[in-house]
Amino acid sequence: MKKGLLIIAILSQVAAFAGGGWTQPKGEGFFLLSQRMIAGTNYFNSSGTIVQSPFLGAFTTNLYGEYGFTDKLTGILYSPFLTALTRDAGTDSLGNIFTEDNAIGFGDIDLGIKYKLWSKGVNISAQLTFGLATGNYNAGSTGTLHLGDGEYNQMLQIHASKGFKRNIFATVFAGYNNRNAGFSDEIHYGGEIGFQKNKFTGIFKIYGKNSLFNEVRKDSPIPGIYSDNVEYFSFSPQVLYELKGNVGLMAEAGFAAGSRNIIAAPSLSLGVFLNLK
Repeated sequence: MKKGLLIIAILSQVAAFAGGGWTQPKGEGFFLLSQRMIAGTNYFNSSGTIVQSPFLGAFTTNLYGEYGFTDKLTGILYSPFLTALTRDAGTDSLGNIFTEDNAIGFGDIDLGIKYKLWSKGVNISAQLTFGLATGNYNAGSTGTLHLGDGEYNQMLQIHASKGFKRNIFATVFAGYNNRNAGFSDEIHYGGEIGFQKNKFTGIFKIYGKNSLFNEVRKDSPIPGIYSDNVEYFSFSPQVLYELKGNVGLMAEAGFAAGSRNIIAAPSLSLGVFLNLK
C-alpha cells in the first residue's frame, strides 16, 4: 500500500461543510441516509508512520439533515445511529497484542446551526456545531473499541461559497474545534468545487484537520476516528444523482496524502437523499 495514496474514513466529518456558505430556504431541507464502510490492517501512528495491525472494520449507518427554520437560519443534524466495530486477535508491528472484540451501538451526534451573514456575490455563513457524547468510548468486551470519544465539543466555522457560470460552484471554510475531557483542540479547514447539470452533481472536496497538541491524552493502541491528536489532509470525490420525487443516490470515497493517529484503510459511502422543496 502506497503511503501517498491511502483511502481514509472520516466518519465524524460528514456534516463538516455540506451546504457551504448557503443556508436552506425557510421550510426546505436536505436529508441523507448513508452507509459508510472501512476495513483494513493498517493505521497511522502518532508519528505519522503506517503500522500493520490486526484486522479492524467499522460500519456506520448515518443520518445527516439540514432544515431551513428561516431563510437565514438552518438547523443541522448528523447522527451515526448504528455503528458496528470488529477487531481480530493478533499482534501489530510494534508488538502490541490484541484479543478479538466486537461492539455495536450509537455513535456521537452533532447538532448545529448555520446563520447567513452575507449573500451579495459571495455567500458567507457562520456555523456552530455541538458534539454530543452519545457514543460509548469504552465499548466491546475489552473496553478498547470506541463508538464515540466521550467528550462534548463545540466547533465554530466560517463558510464562503460562490456560484459561477456553467453551473460551477465553490466553497472554502475554516473552523476551530474546542474539545474537552483531555482532548486537544483542533483547526479545521477545507473547500470544495462542484458541477451540476440536470439531475447530476459532482463534487471534489478537500479537508484538513490539525491538532494544537494542547492536551495530553493516552492514544488508543490502534488509533481510530475518536483518537486524540488526529491529523489528516484528505480529498474526496462525491457524486449525487436525483431520481424521481426529489429522491436521489449518493456515492463518495476519500483519499488522504498523510495522517496521524487514525486508521488507514479503504472506505466507501453509499446513500439515498431527499431534497425537501
